[in-house]
Formats: sequence, structure tokens, C-alpha cells
Amino acid sequence: MNNLFEKYNGLPVAQRIIIPLILMVVIGAGFWFLLIDPVRQDIDKQRQQLTEIDREKGRLEQLKKNRAVVLAQLEKLKRQLLIAQEKLPQDAEIPSLLQRIHNQAKTAGLEIMIFKRLPERPQQFYVEIPVEMELSGTYDELANFLYYIGRMTRIVNMKDLSMVRVGQGMASDGELKIKTRGTTFRYAKPNEG
Repeated sequence: MNNLFEKYNGLPVAQRIIIPLILMVVIGAGFWFLLIDPVRQDIDKQRQQLTEIDREKGRLEQLKKNRAVVLAQLEKLKRQLLIAQEKLPQDAEIPSLLQRIHNQAKTAGLEIMIFKRLPERPQQFYVEIPVEMELSGTYDELANFLYYIGRMTRIVNMKDLSMVRVGQGMASDGELKIKTRGTTFRYAKPNEG
């Protein structure tokens, strides 16, 4: 070791200054790359994660604030769905609905000659259920029947209405032969629409 110091002391002054500087730079670089830089990179990574967590926290807080609004909208949609389900019957309710339409015609005083359920026509979200009807009665009885149909909770459309007077001339008793097509609806099952 003394030999090393003697060689060092034998060097010119410029080299004796440069060698410790180089050693300090090497030690400093080693210290930097082995200790400080990994810690700095870890700190940067942690800051990024903290920023992302803060962003996510803000988003979740916003969702929490909106939760009440979303729940209120959900309740409103549920009520609307119940109302729609009341107006659009399920499969099992169709026969009783058609029976009610039939009974409404009788209640109004119309004579039912034909009451025939036609094939269903699937649409995107619902299925149309047409019913062909031939009725006999007066104009007032027909008006009452249409009024009763319009007051039902279920949706029933009456279209293609044609009326022909049964009797001829002035002696006619006001009897009409009525042909019409009623259409009611039901929800389409997911694979139907």
C-alpha cells in the first residue's frame, strides 16, 4: 500500500488532481446509477400510479354523486316498463284479451258473425295479433263498441272498417253489416323479433 502512495506522490500535480476527480466521478456515477436512479424511477412510477388513482377516485366520486340520479331514472324506467307490460300482454293473457274484445262487442249490442284470430306478425320489439271480425248492428252499437275498446287498458287498434247497410230504401231499420280488423300486441320474446 505504501508503494501505491509513493507512486501516486511521484505523479505530476495535474495527474494527482485528475485521479481523485475521476475516482469521485466514478463513485458518484455508481452511487447515482445503483442507488439514486432506481429510487427516483420508483418515485416517478409511484407518482404516476398516484395520479391514476386520483383520477379513478375522482371518476368514482362522480359516479357516487350520479348514483342517486341513475337510481331515480332506473325507478322511472321500471314504472314505465310496468305500464308498458300492462298495455302489452304476455302470451298467456292473449286468449282472455281476445275474449274481452268479443264480450265488448256483445255488450255493445253487436251480433258477432265472425271472430277469427289471424296469424301473428312479429315486429322488432313486439308481435301483432290481428283478429278479423264481421259484426252486425246499428251505428250506435258500433260506436259504443269502439268506445269500449278504446277504454281498455290493453292496446287494441281497429282498422279496415267497412260498413254496409243491410236493408234497402227508407224502410231500413238502420242495421249495418260491419267488417273490421282489430290488432292487439304482445311483447316479442328475444328470439322472435
